[in-house]
Parts: sequence; C-alpha cells; structure tokens
Amino acid sequence: MIVRNSRHTALRLASTVVALLAVVGLLAACSKSDGEKVNDAPLPDAKTLIDASSKAARELHDVQLDLSVEGTVPNLPVKSVSAYLTNQPKVSGQGDAEVTFNGTQVKAKFVVVDAHLWAQFGAGQSYQDMGLAADIYDASAILDPNKGIANLISSVREPKVEGREQIGGTEAVRISGIIPGTALAGIVPKAALGDRPLTFWVQEAAPNNLVRANVGFDSGTLTVTLSDWGKKVTLLDPKTAK
Repeated sequence: MIVRNSRHTALRLASTVVALLAVVGLLAACSKSDGEKVNDAPLPDAKTLIDASSKAARELHDVQLDLSVEGTVPNLPVKSVSAYLTNQPKVSGQGDAEVTFNGTQVKAKFVVVDAHLWAQFGAGQSYQDMGLAADIYDASAILDPNKGIANLISSVREPKVEGREQIGGTEAVRISGIIPGTALAGIVPKAALGDRPLTFWVQEAAPNNLVRANVGFDSGTLTVTLSDWGKKVTLLDPKTAK
C-alpha cells in the first residue's frame, strides 16, 4: 500500500513505526509445540531465574523482536512488528510493521542507521530520511540496561513459577507476576500505565534469556517474543534499498 501524503504525515507514520521498537519468532527447532510441558523435574526458583535473565538482558547487544497485539494497547496503534535491534557499535535496527493510521492498516518498513530513521511506506518506494531517530523515539530503550527489558524483568513483583513450556523450540519456565507501570513506561512510550499482570517465559538453560512476555491491558494483550539473542544482522543501506 502506498501512502501519498505530506512530510508531516510521513513523520507521524514514522513515529508510530519506531515506537514499536520500545516495547519491551523463535526457530522451530524441535517437534514439540508451544505450550507443551517439557519435563517433571522440580521447578527452579523464580528469583534465581529473574536475576539471571535480567543479567543476560543487561549484557545483550543484538536481538530479534517480534510483537503482536490482540485488541488494543493504550497509545500503541500496532498490529504486528518484526525487527532486529542492536546497540553496538551504534543504536541501529530494521524491520517490518503493520500499524493502524487514521483507521487504516498500513504496512511499513524502517531502518535506523547512523542515528537517523529511514522509512518506506510502500513497496518499491525509496526510503525517506526522517531525521534523527532520537527526535522521534529513543530506540536504545529496548536494550538499555536501566530502562529496557533488563529493567522490566528485574522490576517484576510477586513472581510465581507456574510450570515449564516449549516456546518455539526453546525449553522455558513460565513465570507470572505484576509489572509496575513505571517499568513499562520505559519501553511503551506515551502511555499512562498502572500496574499490569505479566506472564513471561525464560530459558531454563543458561544464560536464561527472556523468550516471551505477555502483558495484559484493559482492552487487549501485548505479546513480545525475543529470539536470535546475540546474532548480528547486516543492515540494509536505506539510501539504495527499495
């Protein structure tokens, strides 16, 4: 779908796309389906897993993020997003997203490179340089150890280990708890959020990466899946890509 509009409209669309990166597809490597119980060994301690997962997130520099929304999430007009993010040597990323803009579903591609946001709003179009990404949204929040996913994990209150499940080929432990709105605000921008119920899955094996998180809202659910932890991806050159 080609969006023909002014630079102001394009900037608004770009802001929506890049905001997806704030929220705080795994390889199907085995035959067990998502949600299937893995084994009957004693369950690990919730705090031990949370501490290890938060540490792994603080040391994470590259990750694949896949996001989906059922219903609606405040100030996040997003249906889905798939993005690679990195903060080394600089904050960069690229991905695809489906967003709702003025009541219409819009598919867009984006690249953040050399601190600039480039956006493509229709197949075959050139990427447009929308200016400094930080002026639209600070994408580094996702991997920022103080306000990104590491902070989200370590901020969980009343954690309770509920069981084991297979998530896209990864053996994971399911944990439920409450996430303070202050921790969510670091990765869900422009939303006035109170405490929310959270269910998340952590790799049982070291380094205990965060695999998936579901956050409940009054009118919807946000699901974020992380994969390819530490895997580098070659970024597109937005000046020549179409």
